[in-house]
Amino acid sequence: MEDVFTPAYKGIIFDLDGTLINSLEDLTDALNQVMKRYGCPLKTYEEGRRLIGRGLKNLVFRALGAPLNQDEALVEEALALMKAEYAKRYVYKTQPYEGIRDLLRYLHVHRIPFAVCTNKPDAAAKKIVETLFEDDTFVAVVGQNEGKPRKPDPTQTLEVAAKMGVAPGECIYMGDSMVDYETAKNAGMLPVLCTWGFEDQEKLLACGDAIWIKNPLRAADALKYGHKMYEIFNEKKESQLKQQD
Repeated sequence: MEDVFTPAYKGIIFDLDGTLINSLEDLTDALNQVMKRYGCPLKTYEEGRRLIGRGLKNLVFRALGAPLNQDEALVEEALALMKAEYAKRYVYKTQPYEGIRDLLRYLHVHRIPFAVCTNKPDAAAKKIVETLFEDDTFVAVVGQNEGKPRKPDPTQTLEVAAKMGVAPGECIYMGDSMVDYETAKNAGMLPVLCTWGFEDQEKLLACGDAIWIKNPLRAADALKYGHKMYEIFNEKKESQLKQQD
Protein backbone atom coordinates (compact mmCIF):
# COMPACT_ATOMS: atom_id res chain seq x y z
CA MET A 1 0.00 0.00 0.00
CA GLU A 2 1.29 3.45 -0.88
CA ASP A 3 2.52 5.55 2.02
CA VAL A 4 0.18 8.45 2.82
CA PHE A 5 2.00 11.70 3.42
CA THR A 6 0.73 13.14 6.70
CA PRO A 7 3.00 16.03 7.65
CA ALA A 8 3.14 17.59 11.09
CA TYR A 9 3.06 20.97 9.33
CA LYS A 10 0.65 21.83 6.54
CA GLY A 11 2.35 24.65 4.65
CA ILE A 12 5.59 26.50 4.12
CA ILE A 13 6.40 30.17 3.52
CA PHE A 14 9.78 31.01 2.04
CA ASP A 15 12.07 33.96 2.21
CA LEU A 16 13.48 34.68 -1.28
CA ASP A 17 17.07 36.02 -1.35
CA GLY A 18 19.52 33.55 0.16
CA THR A 19 16.79 30.95 0.51
CA LEU A 20 15.25 30.15 -2.86
CA ILE A 21 17.61 32.19 -5.02
CA ASN A 22 21.25 33.24 -5.00
CA SER A 23 20.89 36.91 -5.93
CA LEU A 24 24.11 38.07 -4.29
CA GLU A 25 25.97 39.08 -7.45
CA ASP A 26 23.09 40.94 -9.10
CA LEU A 27 22.32 42.83 -5.90
CA THR A 28 25.97 43.73 -5.32
CA ASP A 29 26.48 44.74 -8.94
CA ALA A 30 23.48 47.07 -8.72
CA LEU A 31 24.71 48.44 -5.41
CA ASN A 32 28.10 49.23 -6.93
CA GLN A 33 26.45 51.48 -9.49
CA VAL A 34 25.11 53.46 -6.53
CA MET A 35 28.55 53.45 -4.92
CA LYS A 36 30.07 54.90 -8.11
CA ARG A 37 27.43 57.63 -8.24
CA TYR A 38 28.34 58.86 -4.74
CA GLY A 39 32.09 58.26 -4.92
CA CYS A 40 32.05 55.43 -2.39
CA PRO A 41 34.35 52.39 -2.47
CA LEU A 42 32.94 49.49 -4.48
CA LYS A 43 31.80 46.43 -2.56
CA THR A 44 33.11 42.92 -3.04
CA TYR A 45 30.55 40.11 -3.19
CA GLU A 46 31.58 39.07 0.31
CA GLU A 47 30.96 42.62 1.56
CA GLY A 48 27.63 42.62 -0.27
CA ARG A 49 26.66 39.37 1.44
CA ARG A 50 27.22 40.95 4.85
CA LEU A 51 25.20 44.05 3.93
CA ILE A 52 22.11 42.36 2.47
CA GLY A 53 19.08 42.02 4.71
CA ARG A 54 16.05 43.98 5.90
CA GLY A 55 15.26 45.40 2.46
CA LEU A 56 16.91 47.57 -0.19
CA LYS A 57 16.72 50.79 1.78
CA ASN A 58 18.66 49.25 4.64
CA LEU A 59 21.19 47.86 2.15
CA VAL A 60 21.76 51.30 0.61
CA PHE A 61 21.86 52.99 4.02
CA ARG A 62 24.50 50.62 5.35
CA ALA A 63 26.56 50.71 2.15
CA LEU A 64 26.66 54.51 1.99
CA GLY A 65 27.81 54.82 5.60
CA ALA A 66 28.21 58.03 7.56
CA PRO A 67 28.08 60.90 6.88
CA LEU A 68 26.20 60.28 3.59
CA ASN A 69 23.48 58.16 5.15
CA GLN A 70 22.63 60.94 7.60
CA ASP A 71 21.06 62.86 4.72
CA GLU A 72 17.58 61.37 4.31
CA ALA A 73 17.01 63.01 0.92
CA LEU A 74 20.28 61.56 -0.37
CA VAL A 75 19.36 58.09 0.95
CA GLU A 76 16.01 58.26 -0.84
CA GLU A 77 17.74 59.38 -4.05
CA ALA A 78 20.26 56.54 -3.73
CA LEU A 79 17.45 54.06 -3.06
CA ALA A 80 15.65 55.13 -6.23
CA LEU A 81 18.89 54.63 -8.18
CA MET A 82 19.40 51.23 -6.56
CA LYS A 83 15.91 50.11 -7.58
CA ALA A 84 16.47 51.30 -11.15
CA GLU A 85 19.85 49.59 -11.45
CA TYR A 86 18.60 46.38 -9.89
CA ALA A 87 15.61 46.28 -12.24
CA LYS A 88 18.09 46.02 -15.13
CA ARG A 89 19.58 42.80 -13.75
CA TYR A 90 16.98 40.93 -11.67
CA VAL A 91 17.98 37.60 -13.16
CA TYR A 92 21.20 38.37 -15.05
CA LYS A 93 23.27 36.20 -12.70
CA THR A 94 20.61 35.11 -10.22
CA GLN A 95 19.62 31.44 -10.15
CA PRO A 96 17.74 29.12 -7.79
CA TYR A 97 19.96 27.23 -5.38
CA GLU A 98 20.63 23.62 -6.26
CA GLY A 99 17.79 21.42 -5.04
CA ILE A 100 15.20 24.21 -4.73
CA ARG A 101 13.26 23.23 -7.85
CA ASP A 102 13.19 19.63 -6.58
CA LEU A 103 11.75 20.81 -3.27
CA LEU A 104 9.07 22.93 -4.94
CA ARG A 105 8.16 20.05 -7.23
CA TYR A 106 7.84 17.78 -4.20
CA LEU A 107 5.56 20.23 -2.41
CA HIS A 108 3.43 20.71 -5.51
CA VAL A 109 3.03 16.97 -6.11
CA HIS A 110 2.03 16.41 -2.49
CA ARG A 111 -0.35 19.38 -2.56
CA ILE A 112 1.38 21.20 0.25
CA PRO A 113 0.72 24.93 -0.15
CA PHE A 114 3.75 27.19 -0.36
CA ALA A 115 4.35 30.91 -0.82
CA VAL A 116 6.97 33.64 -0.62
CA CYS A 117 7.11 36.54 1.83
CA THR A 118 10.20 38.71 1.46
CA ASN A 119 11.56 42.16 2.22
CA LYS A 120 12.50 42.54 -1.45
CA PRO A 121 10.26 45.10 -3.22
CA ASP A 122 7.01 43.47 -4.25
CA ALA A 123 7.33 44.04 -8.00
CA ALA A 124 10.88 42.66 -8.03
CA ALA A 125 9.90 39.58 -6.02
CA LYS A 126 6.99 38.79 -8.34
CA LYS A 127 9.09 39.30 -11.49
CA ILE A 128 11.90 37.06 -10.27
CA VAL A 129 9.61 34.23 -9.19
CA GLU A 130 7.69 34.49 -12.46
CA THR A 131 10.95 34.28 -14.44
CA LEU A 132 12.78 31.56 -12.52
CA PHE A 133 9.94 29.33 -11.35
CA GLU A 134 6.49 28.15 -12.32
CA ASP A 135 4.96 30.98 -10.35
CA ASP A 136 1.41 29.66 -10.62
CA THR A 137 2.35 26.91 -8.16
CA PHE A 138 2.90 29.51 -5.41
CA VAL A 139 -0.20 30.47 -3.47
CA ALA A 140 1.21 33.98 -3.15
CA VAL A 141 4.40 35.96 -3.73
CA VAL A 142 4.48 38.98 -1.44
CA GLY A 143 7.29 41.51 -1.18
CA GLN A 144 7.69 44.82 0.58
CA ASN A 145 4.75 47.14 -0.02
CA GLU A 146 4.25 50.76 0.97
CA GLY A 147 2.31 51.03 4.20
CA LYS A 148 3.20 47.51 5.30
CA PRO A 149 5.84 46.84 7.96
CA ARG A 150 8.94 44.88 6.96
CA LYS A 151 9.95 41.55 8.40
CA PRO A 152 10.55 40.62 11.17
CA ASP A 153 7.16 42.19 11.75
CA PRO A 154 4.83 39.24 11.07
CA THR A 155 1.96 41.19 9.49
CA GLN A 156 2.48 40.20 5.87
CA THR A 157 3.65 36.70 6.77
CA LEU A 158 0.41 36.08 8.66
CA GLU A 159 -1.60 37.48 5.75
CA VAL A 160 0.15 35.02 3.43
CA ALA A 161 -0.59 32.10 5.77
CA ALA A 162 -4.26 33.10 5.73
CA LYS A 163 -4.24 33.03 1.92
CA MET A 164 -2.77 29.55 2.12
CA GLY A 165 -5.49 28.43 4.51
CA VAL A 166 -2.91 27.35 7.07
CA ALA A 167 -2.89 28.30 10.75
CA PRO A 168 0.39 29.90 11.92
CA GLY A 169 1.13 27.02 14.28
CA GLU A 170 0.82 24.59 11.37
CA CYS A 171 3.17 26.55 9.10
CA ILE A 172 6.91 26.62 8.54
CA TYR A 173 8.74 29.83 7.76
CA MET A 174 12.00 29.02 5.98
CA GLY A 175 14.80 31.52 5.52
CA ASP A 176 18.52 32.07 5.78
CA SER A 177 18.87 34.93 8.25
CA MET A 178 18.23 36.14 11.77
CA VAL A 179 15.48 38.34 10.31
CA ASP A 180 13.78 35.18 9.06
CA TYR A 181 14.19 33.48 12.41
CA GLU A 182 12.62 36.47 14.16
CA THR A 183 9.82 36.58 11.58
CA ALA A 184 8.97 32.94 12.20
CA LYS A 185 8.96 33.40 15.97
CA ASN A 186 6.89 36.58 15.79
CA ALA A 187 4.35 34.84 13.54
CA GLY A 188 4.12 31.74 15.74
CA MET A 189 5.58 29.52 13.00
CA LEU A 190 8.30 26.88 13.02
CA PRO A 191 11.63 28.49 11.99
CA VAL A 192 13.61 26.44 9.48
CA LEU A 193 16.99 28.00 8.73
CA CYS A 194 18.89 27.07 5.58
CA THR A 195 22.66 27.26 5.79
CA TRP A 196 23.41 27.90 2.10
CA GLY A 197 22.33 31.55 2.21
CA PHE A 198 23.82 34.89 3.25
CA GLU A 199 23.91 34.64 7.05
CA ASP A 200 26.92 33.34 8.98
CA GLN A 201 26.29 29.82 10.27
CA GLU A 202 27.48 30.78 13.74
CA LYS A 203 24.54 33.16 14.13
CA LEU A 204 22.08 30.53 12.93
CA LEU A 205 23.51 27.96 15.35
CA ALA A 206 22.62 30.29 18.22
CA CYS A 207 18.93 29.76 17.44
CA GLY A 208 18.50 26.63 19.48
CA ASP A 209 14.76 26.27 18.90
CA ALA A 210 15.08 26.39 15.10
CA ILE A 211 15.59 23.56 12.64
CA TRP A 212 18.74 23.85 10.54
CA ILE A 213 19.02 22.29 7.11
CA LYS A 214 21.88 22.06 4.63
CA ASN A 215 19.94 20.52 1.74
CA PRO A 216 16.62 21.94 0.44
CA LEU A 217 14.89 18.55 0.42
CA ARG A 218 15.44 18.34 4.17
CA ALA A 219 12.60 20.85 4.40
CA ALA A 220 10.30 17.93 3.54
CA ASP A 221 11.52 16.16 6.69
CA ALA A 222 10.89 19.31 8.71
CA LEU A 223 7.35 19.39 7.35
CA LYS A 224 6.78 15.75 8.19
CA TYR A 225 8.33 15.58 11.62
CA GLY A 226 9.16 19.05 12.94
CA HIS A 227 11.76 18.92 15.72
CA LYS A 228 11.36 15.15 15.93
CA MET A 229 13.24 14.79 12.63
CA TYR A 230 16.61 14.75 14.42
CA GLU A 231 15.48 12.07 16.81
CA ILE A 232 13.86 10.00 14.04
CA PHE A 233 17.01 10.11 11.92
CA ASN A 234 19.27 9.76 14.97
CA GLU A 235 21.04 13.05 14.26
CA LYS A 236 22.41 15.92 16.29
CA LYS A 237 21.88 19.43 14.96
CA GLU A 238 25.53 20.41 15.11
CA SER A 239 26.82 17.29 13.36
CA GLN A 240 24.03 17.53 10.79
CA LEU A 241 25.29 20.93 9.69
CA LYS A 242 28.89 19.74 9.37
CA GLN A 243 28.17 16.85 7.05
CA GLN A 244 26.91 16.72 3.48
CA ASP A 245 23.34 15.47 3.22
